[in-house]
Amino acid sequence: MKIPEMNRRNQVLLLLILIIIAIPSILIYDYTQNNPKFCTTCHIMNEAFETWESSVHGNVNCHSCHEADMIANIRNVIDVLTKNPTEVTKHAEIENKFCEKCHISNDPQWLQIRETPGHQLHVFGENEEVYCIECHSMELHDFVPGKEACLDCHSPDKLHGTDTTVLECVACHNFLAEKNDLIPINEDCLSCHSNKEIVLSMPSEAHLETSCINCHDPHSDEIAVDCIECHDVEEGIHSIPFHLLCSSCHVPHEEADVRETCESCHEDKTEHYAPASCTNCHG
Repeated sequence: MKIPEMNRRNQVLLLLILIIIAIPSILIYDYTQNNPKFCTTCHIMNEAFETWESSVHGNVNCHSCHEADMIANIRNVIDVLTKNPTEVTKHAEIENKFCEKCHISNDPQWLQIRETPGHQLHVFGENEEVYCIECHSMELHDFVPGKEACLDCHSPDKLHGTDTTVLECVACHNFLAEKNDLIPINEDCLSCHSNKEIVLSMPSEAHLETSCINCHDPHSDEIAVDCIECHDVEEGIHSIPFHLLCSSCHVPHEEADVRETCESCHEDKTEHYAPASCTNCHG
């Protein structure tokens, strides 16, 4: 049977119907895929939306990271309609590739991480199976990792700081610094301990080239290592019994000359060949 050709009027009418259907469809698709406000149509998403909006990714579209296939999306809609969930559940795997499409893209508007020492070790090195969100999203849309992220794998006996102020690990182990590894250097320590530039009072130039961590273990309750681990002091002036405590003469991080240090104990020698240095004779 021959299908009759559409007259001009019917052609226009069909075109109008298609336009009427197409325009809302395009707008609906754009709204659901590109407008984060769509997520708030589900009441349990309010907290997720608020934490996303105030985060460092607050200008990134949700579907740039939460990219689920059609089957997963349909299943998610069915679950919402039939189960009436009371909390947000995981509905899309966030693999490293979603982070990498911005953060190793060489696009200057995003922080580039490939050459940073922290990510070289934890993501692109031997530990390639570490997922970005394991550290960067331990709390809902909280992308700045805290010490808890480090302590999931690293468990030092004591974090660095005082009883009231414990530093975040990245305060010392700078993931983004332009250096070869994550071991803090003296400049890192002095950024907080600015009053420790003088290493020893006598002689004041001692240990200037050594690293702070050679004497101080930042993850320990101990103040410093024992000097005799490096220094053999069994002979000479150091063998005198009341000279055995190194810090009684070599006061850490204070400025004092040799004679002043000796006279703090040998008060009867204040006029003895003053102002010559005691070590000129008593080596």
